[in-house]
Amino acid sequence: MIDVAVQPAVPDPSVGELLAAWLPTRRWYPGTGDVEVEPWLAVTFDDGSGDGAPGAAPVSDDGAGVPHEPHLVLLLVRLVGEALPGGEVIAQVPLVLSDVEHIGLGHIGTVTTPAGEVAVHDGGAHPTGWVTLLHAMGVEGEPDVLTERGRALAGEQSNTSVILPAVPSPAGTGGMLKILRTIADGPHPDVVVPEALTADGWDGVPRFLGALEVDPGDGVPLHLAILSELVGHAVDGFELACDLASRDESFAEQAAALGRLVGELHGRLGRVLPPGPSLDAGEFVGGLRRRADRAVSEAPELAGRAAEIVALLDELERRLTGLPGPVTTQHVHGDLHLGQTLHGDSDWKVLDFEGEPQRPVSERTAPDLTLRDVAGMLRSFDYAAAVGGASDPAGWQAEAAAAFREAYGATVAPPSGLDADTAALVLDALVLDKALYEVVYENHHRPQWLPIPLAAVDRVLG
Repeated sequence: MIDVAVQPAVPDPSVGELLAAWLPTRRWYPGTGDVEVEPWLAVTFDDGSGDGAPGAAPVSDDGAGVPHEPHLVLLLVRLVGEALPGGEVIAQVPLVLSDVEHIGLGHIGTVTTPAGEVAVHDGGAHPTGWVTLLHAMGVEGEPDVLTERGRALAGEQSNTSVILPAVPSPAGTGGMLKILRTIADGPHPDVVVPEALTADGWDGVPRFLGALEVDPGDGVPLHLAILSELVGHAVDGFELACDLASRDESFAEQAAALGRLVGELHGRLGRVLPPGPSLDAGEFVGGLRRRADRAVSEAPELAGRAAEIVALLDELERRLTGLPGPVTTQHVHGDLHLGQTLHGDSDWKVLDFEGEPQRPVSERTAPDLTLRDVAGMLRSFDYAAAVGGASDPAGWQAEAAAAFREAYGATVAPPSGLDADTAALVLDALVLDKALYEVVYENHHRPQWLPIPLAAVDRVLG
């Protein structure tokens, strides 16, 4: 059994300087603009081998020697800055520390500490980091066996995921280790939701296998890493859709299967997690109005559409306030699109329930209308048609969207309290809400893609 210890983090100045230069170059690093980095906690691991406090020399100048065999230290740092949500974000920086004779994968640099030369590695890219986390979660096995054919996925923007085909799992496919880079204050939604769905016997998510949880001292647990079963022969949902669009092949069959999956997801979430409060129509439409006003002010292309946007939202508010009873909300995915799905040996799986990692947990786990997830998936079809290069992107998208909506509607009922016509208008408003956000984003970052969301805006308003 491996012991986990949490202590205040006091990095050696040389390590702090190294990280200050390295962290902003990482895609997962949440800091933007003027951000102050404040070391908070260090999580260390002791397997009883007698090698001493792992990583003691780089964490604090206590006279300990440089670790000979590589060791993992998880640094939790507070990022403070006006551009961050709530002005503060907790980031996790896993470091594998060793002497210079054991420089390996993910080497960041070598620093000189009072204890000697220390090689510093990115723990998300180093097998010692992977196996230490696995052992801390109770996974048994020799390090060389557990990490055989293991590899960290490239290009992730929020976390670090590691494919570990040799990790024991019920289906024998291996494990996927997700090292969280932005740490939620309290239980993490990507632990709470998959764990509940797996316990309920639903196979629409990768099977939850465990998580690393630590107590920083205030009794509120923090989740640092998650282990789930690897989906065999998995293909990213967006990549699959783009591939079919590029060959002008229909996505309708796959979209229908996705519609059933999302319908089942909402049905299960409504059962295994606590219900939400009744929808506040004024607050709901008010949020849509604020975001729409901001989009119109930031994207000149929307100026001529402003009156129609206001008219649609006025009608939505009139409908919602005139309903005879309350409208239910519940836990939803919150950031659903094709890229949050996998197509593998056993059909579709949905994953990544953490929402936008830099938003406060209270916001991204707040109960909502299930139709928000439906809107997110519909917008994803538009992008797949365009990015894939379908010869008739509007027709390709329309066929996929119709198949998805029909299958979804046959699987789960609309939110209780919404009649069919009002539910359709709510979905239009949520599709519009997301498309307006995309217009602003594309305007700022990818002007050549601006026609994709603009077409969706016109389709809703038309």
